[in-house]
Amino acid sequence: MTPTVEGASGRGELNAVVIDNPSSVDECILYPSVATEKELETMWILAKEGDYTPLKDSR
Repeated sequence: MTPTVEGASGRGELNAVVIDNPSSVDECILYPSVATEKELETMWILAKEGDYTPLKDSR
């Protein structure tokens, strides 16, 4: 999943990773597709299951 976004960074696309947590709710992490390792330390969003709708469920 790579939704297109526009923002102050002008980078354009986000990558999304869903983490399956057997002992807790799943988590989705969004981060810029073009970022240095240093930028990735602070440029990401975490959402826990229930706080987001998977794309396949929104169609």
